[in-house]
Amino acid sequence: MKRNFALLFILSIFIFSANAIEINVLNEGVVSDSNLVQTAKIQQLIDKCDKAGGGKIIFPAGAYKTGSLVLKSNITFRVETGATIIASRDTNDYKAVQNNSGDIIPCLLYAKDAQNISIEGNGVIDGKATHYWGDLDMVDGFIKDITENAQKAGVPMKRYYHIKPYTCMIYFENCKFVSIRDITLNASQFWTLHARWTDYMTISGVKVFSDLEKGINADGIDIDGCRNVTISDCIVETGDDAIVLKTTNLHGESRSCENVTVNNCVLQSSSTALKLGTESHADFRYISFNNCVIRNSNRGLSIVIRDGGTAENIQFSNIMVECSRRHFNWWGNADPIWLVVLKRRPDSRVGSIRNITFNNIIAHGMGTSKIEGFEDKPLENIRMNNVQFFMHPENYIDKRADDAFRAVNVNDLWLTDVSVKWDTTSVEPLWRNAFTFEKVNVLVLDKLSGEEAPTAKGSFIELRNTDNVLIENCITNKESNVFLKSVSKTNKRVSVGKNIGIGKSKLTILKK
Repeated sequence: MKRNFALLFILSIFIFSANAIEINVLNEGVVSDSNLVQTAKIQQLIDKCDKAGGGKIIFPAGAYKTGSLVLKSNITFRVETGATIIASRDTNDYKAVQNNSGDIIPCLLYAKDAQNISIEGNGVIDGKATHYWGDLDMVDGFIKDITENAQKAGVPMKRYYHIKPYTCMIYFENCKFVSIRDITLNASQFWTLHARWTDYMTISGVKVFSDLEKGINADGIDIDGCRNVTISDCIVETGDDAIVLKTTNLHGESRSCENVTVNNCVLQSSSTALKLGTESHADFRYISFNNCVIRNSNRGLSIVIRDGGTAENIQFSNIMVECSRRHFNWWGNADPIWLVVLKRRPDSRVGSIRNITFNNIIAHGMGTSKIEGFEDKPLENIRMNNVQFFMHPENYIDKRADDAFRAVNVNDLWLTDVSVKWDTTSVEPLWRNAFTFEKVNVLVLDKLSGEEAPTAKGSFIELRNTDNVLIENCITNKESNVFLKSVSKTNKRVSVGKNIGIGKSKLTILKK
């Protein structure tokens, strides 16, 4: 039976290869003209290829302007070196699809219920996004406190807005066996590459660019309820999230995001570089982020659960992070790491984050790295190994950072070989503790190093309502006034083993 299946599979490949055709669009009536919209002609060629059983649509060097194109099964869409696909700026040129919020989103390249699709080549797809600078027309509830803080500090209440059409560049829905390679995606007006409910997908060598100041909602790569996905060797510089995994809800349906790897990518983001959420109606599991460089981003690594899903068995490893504050309207505080469970609405389900590991992370930031559970739903089993935090002064007047690292409402938290170093060239007045732990049950701190902030307001380690604690092999690097501060009398079963305090610290332990 297995032998017969293999023969049928090989035969199907042979039949497809025999029937497949190659269409050079310049030989079929399409012209190179950046001002002429040629949607209908190009779609006819895609349909012709589809009727032939599949093949390649080839765009040689030149400029080709189009609206929505619907891709079909067994088709390769090839944009060769020197070729540019230009997105029309006329809303009437687009096929629209419904997103998870019920909004109608026009799409440039679209496929649904298809398989064996490739987009490839060293050419460019250009979304021609445009924006305007205007007064703040509403306050984003997710960053209400940040907005109010900026307003009090004297930051003008203005931001960039997009100009219609609000176009998604590439959108796959319910597809299988998708490959996107080597293409450059420029200036998308909305999410650049969105794959929803798509399995067995490879994204490799792709370059994504959008304006880091103006590119509102121009996410780079959105993997939404997909399984068996690899993303590698990509360069993404975006005005919103760079690479983000989601589990959105469409017409009451959501699917989990599983078996995803992201490797060897170079990222910049005005929001978060590597992220899960915030759309989290279904689960995230078995996900790996590895060997990435993050520069000039508003947030580094993040899991944000707001809709009741569970994020579990996830690893961040061998990643270098550099965070820099952005204008108040962007989500992020120049914080290298943020894990959090929230409720989007009062009636939203409460989700979970558990079994998360950070290995070999070098993190330069201006904001407090935080891991935060939700009331009676703590985070579970969080591990950090060989993580270096470097705290730098904020580059905006609306200051936000205090501690270098803070954990609130967590069960089973292990920090091994984790350090904090403060920039002493320009000291922020709000800086205080290197490490703060509140409502943590089972806390193991081994080989931590650093000291409280140079303001001398805080301590190296501060405990609040934290039980079952083991602290050993830790060292303060410089003269530290307080090694360990126990703020609450309810801290239970705290064991302080062999540690080294330098200067005045001498393992000073204070209780409030």
